[in-house]
Amino acid sequence: MATSDQLMFARRLGPTARLLIWLLIGVACVVADSRYHALDGLRDGFAALLRPLRETMRAPTDVAAELGGFFTRHRLLQNERDALLAERAQLAVGANGARQLARENAELRALLKLQARPGQQVVHAALLYQGHDWFAQRVTLDRGARDGLRDGLPVVDVSGLVGQLSRVYPESSEITLVSSPEQLTPVFVERTGQRGLAAGSGHGRVELRYMPTHADIRPGDRLLTSGIDRVYPAGIPVARVSRVTRPRSTPYLRVEGVPLAGLDRSRAVLVLVAEAPPAQAHTPEQPTQTHSSPAQTIPSQVTLP
Repeated sequence: MATSDQLMFARRLGPTARLLIWLLIGVACVVADSRYHALDGLRDGFAALLRPLRETMRAPTDVAAELGGFFTRHRLLQNERDALLAERAQLAVGANGARQLARENAELRALLKLQARPGQQVVHAALLYQGHDWFAQRVTLDRGARDGLRDGLPVVDVSGLVGQLSRVYPESSEITLVSSPEQLTPVFVERTGQRGLAAGSGHGRVELRYMPTHADIRPGDRLLTSGIDRVYPAGIPVARVSRVTRPRSTPYLRVEGVPLAGLDRSRAVLVLVAEAPPAQAHTPEQPTQTHSSPAQTIPSQVTLP
């Protein structure tokens, strides 16, 4: 049974009525916010309350983006570093090649300044390679028999005597260096004129053999070719005396020297080719008549310089 404060047949609002009421409230809020900015404070409050939650939810995305950017920049830096290293290597190779070309050009200019002596020709050659056996003391040139070379010709560079041609092929030839134990070179001391025989020691050095103990020779003296063997022209620098000792077991001095030529660094050399002596041209004999004597035959000769 209903009490006094309760209605007997009360009804609730239907869904349609509630929807219309909320729509009216919403429209009123929109009008109040758009015209009078009545909800700005409420909006700011909600934004302040939700900022930590928003930042927390956005943190994984920011971390992932930062990590992706880090790895991308790291890969780009690695690529740039590799490109710079490759460029530096190319520049180093170019610089080394430029220095090598400058050295070869200087050597070639110095060789061009060497003047051929009368009765002698020079053949420019370049060193191709040194044999596999360093102790053999042999070097191969890029010139051969087709260029007029033959066995026994002397080879010089800017500084002095390099060696002698020992084998000649059609397009290449082989030098036996002056420091080879197989090589003997007649020389004389530039300061005193004392003659001797220089022989290679096989270690990039030469020694002057059979010098008597009373010979005037000292470290620093230059040894030049004497030319008495008619193989080497006279006056080519061969070596500089580095040490002189007087052993008690032999009557000769022990004289050691250092070759003046760049045996292990020269790239361009000259091969000295002796010209054949000029032949004298003879004219045929012609009879000549005089008024006071019968016909006589007078030989006429032309001498070439």
